[in-house]
Amino acid sequence: MTRRVETVAVVGRDAALWLAAAAVQRSLGAAGVRVVAVELPSWLNAVDCYSTLPSLASMHRLLGIDEAKMLEAASGVPVAAQRFSNWSKGAAPFFLAYDDEPPPSGDLPFSQYWLKGHKEGLRVGLEDFSLGCACAKLGRVPVATGDGGELSASYGYSLDASIYAEALKQLASKRGIVSSSGKIADVTLKGDCIRSIELDDGTRIEADLFIDASGAERVLMMKMPGAKFERWKDQFGCDRIITASAAPLKSLPAFSQISAFRGGWVGLYPLRDRTAVVAVYASDVVSDHSMPGELPLLARMAVSGEAVVAEIKPGMLERPWIGNCVAVGDAAIALEPVDAAQLHVAQGCISHLIAVFPATADEMPEASAYNKSMRSFAGNIRDFALAHYVLNRRFDELFWDKAREAEVPATLRQKLDLFAARGTVAIGDDETFSDQNWTLLMLGAGVEPDGYDPRIDLLPDEPQIEKVQQRLRAVSQLARQMPSVDQFVGRTEQLQAAGVV
Repeated sequence: MTRRVETVAVVGRDAALWLAAAAVQRSLGAAGVRVVAVELPSWLNAVDCYSTLPSLASMHRLLGIDEAKMLEAASGVPVAAQRFSNWSKGAAPFFLAYDDEPPPSGDLPFSQYWLKGHKEGLRVGLEDFSLGCACAKLGRVPVATGDGGELSASYGYSLDASIYAEALKQLASKRGIVSSSGKIADVTLKGDCIRSIELDDGTRIEADLFIDASGAERVLMMKMPGAKFERWKDQFGCDRIITASAAPLKSLPAFSQISAFRGGWVGLYPLRDRTAVVAVYASDVVSDHSMPGELPLLARMAVSGEAVVAEIKPGMLERPWIGNCVAVGDAAIALEPVDAAQLHVAQGCISHLIAVFPATADEMPEASAYNKSMRSFAGNIRDFALAHYVLNRRFDELFWDKAREAEVPATLRQKLDLFAARGTVAIGDDETFSDQNWTLLMLGAGVEPDGYDPRIDLLPDEPQIEKVQQRLRAVSQLARQMPSVDQFVGRTEQLQAAGVV
């Protein structure tokens, strides 16, 4: 009789380590799977922040994490959207929000109604028909109303990275996950499988399955036969990230701010006790020496404390599962944080792994399915991030001119061409970003579709006009009913007591 996987060793650091360990234990512990965590030295600094997509909430529900307590512990703030500015010189900023997909009804996407109206003189932008965008502009949090209506939106988070990772570690400990800490001194292989790892203190750990959550170090995966990291250097010109802190904002916004400049972009992420400042840039345009001095000017905020610079290398492992070793998070797929997808990548890898968790400890044909899904998953996220650069309109700047001319993957080219023709997005398997996300991005970047779905013309004009007007009224009314960010996090009373509001 074939033997099942009994022990899983998760080797890594920070949030990815503890999310993976806790999720595997929660999902498979009752089936007899024992999880061991090996904690490597943290790469986080006090200034670091996790900016997340709404999908993280589903991971929290799986792990039984109380949202309010988590946000309070990690100085967290709900984020309804991202606001992009200066990606096209002279163009107005635009929002990317997280509206929920309506239930299937056979109707065409609302964006097609809007597009026809726009071509016939409608002067109201699509953002005003998005509940998430409306909430972001008003400083509101799109919470569930429970009325069963089609209009709903979700929100991501801004989280203090170190505190959040520590909270996950404590959760794993409470769930009975045994952990060790140190550095990897040796990895013992037999064929294409890991038999054991040894820590620098002499501790030896054996397991049936090893999960590499070590980030860019890929401490286990790069020991595996045939392991290769595929750089996306030709698509992404930024190779540095700098993080710092600024004072907390007097009134918490419902969005993060992403502003382009001559050599990259700078992001402002609201937290309760500070504002995280992150810039991603090309070191051949802006030097590491000059960037800390430029950061306050770019952020338009005084920066306090030390700014930390690190190298980034976007790309992915050609095979994130080899033998009995599986990479998750940044170890599998490395992205710059322009779309707040870092923890979503970790979550996506973990979810795919659990879905194809090996049935036996001796042979693991599930690796092929995982590798195929991860390539599709990574390619879709890469394409969305790349679209920001390819569609930029910052002309006569070497970095941005080069970004527009970058080689575009066929999957992205298909989306761009189809949208330019008829305002439609080709959504495939393993997509992270919805039709609405892509539509807001391309319209915000200045793409003007030549036409629209011809089926719209089969409907009488009067019902179309009423549908558009009703949607606009409903979004405006519902957004104003939502709580402000300060109300959501319970900060209103504190501000009033301090005489701030």
